[in-house]
Amino acid sequence: MALDGAEFCRLVAGHVPPPEAAVGQVGDRAAIRDVLFAAASMSRM
Repeated sequence: MALDGAEFCRLVAGHVPPPEAAVGQVGDRAAIRDVLFAAASMSRM
């Protein structure tokens, strides 16, 4: 999984849903999903 800096910031700020941020996935999809949802949950802190 790779995200550029701007896309990561939008994800963490809650402006991009995790499934939409996961465009280029290679590897364990469950782990990628967990990481994206954990990053997105930071907007609620």
